[in-house]
Amino acid sequence: MKIRGFLAVLILAAVVVYFLWMAKAGKDKVVEEVKVFSDTKQKLTEANMSNLSREIQSYIAMQGRAPKNLKEFRALRVMPVSTLDAWGKAIKYERLTDEDFRLISAGADGEFDTSDDIVKDY
Repeated sequence: MKIRGFLAVLILAAVVVYFLWMAKAGKDKVVEEVKVFSDTKQKLTEANMSNLSREIQSYIAMQGRAPKNLKEFRALRVMPVSTLDAWGKAIKYERLTDEDFRLISAGADGEFDTSDDIVKDY
């Protein structure tokens, strides 16, 4: 009788340890997948910004100057190009000179002028 009780407690302890271990391993997996998803969004945003910069540079070559804003740029472009980042927010355009400009994504937090902003000067 004592042996059966001991075996039952031992099996119960093993099951608890197993489920605790699985819960910990599952949490790490979720954290890893969230990081990969976030990294992918950053790479997609950088790709969108790169495509947008090429189109703006083409505009500069044809017009002899950078557009004043993206509205002016879109009015003359036949091929649509995404002006959104991977989080669905508008990419900010800043004209620096007639030939230079800056593209800024607010990043994951959706707020400009924070540490996670993605800034590219062209």
